[in-house]
Amino acid sequence: MEGSTMTNIAQVTREDLNPCTVKLSIACTSDQVEAGFDRALKQFGKRVRVPGFRPGHAPKAMIERFVPESDLKNAAAEEIVRNVLQKALTDEKLVPHESPGVELKALERAEGKCEFDAIVPLAPIVELGEYKGLTATMPFVDVTDEELDERIEALRKRKSKREAITGRGAQEGDIAVINIRSKDEEGDGKTFMVVVGKTFKDLDAALTGMSAEEMKHIDLKFPKEFQEESLAGKKADCTITVRSLNSVIIPELDDAFAQDMKADNLDDFKAKLKARLMEAKKDNAQENLNEQLQDQIVASSTIHVPDTMWQNVAMQRLNDLAREVHEAGMKMEDYAQERGMEIAELVKSYEAEAKTQVLRAVAITEIFKREAMKLTNQDMSDELMGMAREFNIHPEELLKELRRTNNLRELEYRAIFKKVVGYLNNEAKIEYAQA
Repeated sequence: MEGSTMTNIAQVTREDLNPCTVKLSIACTSDQVEAGFDRALKQFGKRVRVPGFRPGHAPKAMIERFVPESDLKNAAAEEIVRNVLQKALTDEKLVPHESPGVELKALERAEGKCEFDAIVPLAPIVELGEYKGLTATMPFVDVTDEELDERIEALRKRKSKREAITGRGAQEGDIAVINIRSKDEEGDGKTFMVVVGKTFKDLDAALTGMSAEEMKHIDLKFPKEFQEESLAGKKADCTITVRSLNSVIIPELDDAFAQDMKADNLDDFKAKLKARLMEAKKDNAQENLNEQLQDQIVASSTIHVPDTMWQNVAMQRLNDLAREVHEAGMKMEDYAQERGMEIAELVKSYEAEAKTQVLRAVAITEIFKREAMKLTNQDMSDELMGMAREFNIHPEELLKELRRTNNLRELEYRAIFKKVVGYLNNEAKIEYAQA
């Protein structure tokens, strides 16, 4: 649907982007623009002190002298948009599911001009398909000796310690802090931390046998992918200095190591670790089963959601990813390239995943309503305890944070999800895969 109407003389053009998203393009009248500035000045008048006048009693012309132009314009825009948009929503018989997104296109007081676009999200439309008696496969779960050994080695490496090397030169696997300065370079050169044997052929050969504080002159041919861009792909006459040299000491796999890992002895440690790995695999298998059921429901249903629902989820997750990548000292471009993607592809993948998750969530919520399910205080308490364990925070602190950030709905949805997924599992025909 697309067309234009007049809202209190304002020009409103409506475009239905999809069944749950409407775009309103609005051009305000000069009277509406001036009224917006008047209301903004009135609000400023209540808190701006004008010499010779009590708060709220100074003339508008006087108040305007004490208000920065940008602040007045922003406040006026809010006033205009709020009033005109509400009238437009009423006239178009639109009930937003969430707050509309507004983009101000133009605001000129002298010309009496204000134009803006509003993206109005409407409530999801859901026609559920079959969700009882679905068929799904529970993957076979086991922990092999190889998997247990790999996990033990990872834990040993995590417990490893560095020890300064004396009495010998560098060997493969040693950690060295080195300085490289090319012949034509001014300054103190570049300092790196490297693992001997894991750099590149020329540098590994040069470092092998060197001791701490030793210096060596050598021609180095740097690979194109070398971490320092000024040297990457070049050949240079360099001076290498080993600033420090450390070996990595990995603890022996014995009872002492097991006791350090809070176990009685080595056998007890292996048994407990295998049990933890088995539990994690069972959780993954159950999650896989739950996704099978949800995907079948979404595929057999007709679900329309406003674009903003999945766009907001994708944006939040991308922002979280960007922060994590930055904290790791990387760029988003590098992170994407490591996964064989360009930035645009990475964004699209996150958007696709967000849309899938939103469609699943809407289906779950609809089943909760359809089956007239109710959440008890115990359901909410259990979910709060689970979230607290997940985030390693005290339940009372988590509850305070959820209230502070207005995210209690997240706790409620988790409880709804748990109850509905349990119901779906009980109703499903589950086949258990064999080894």
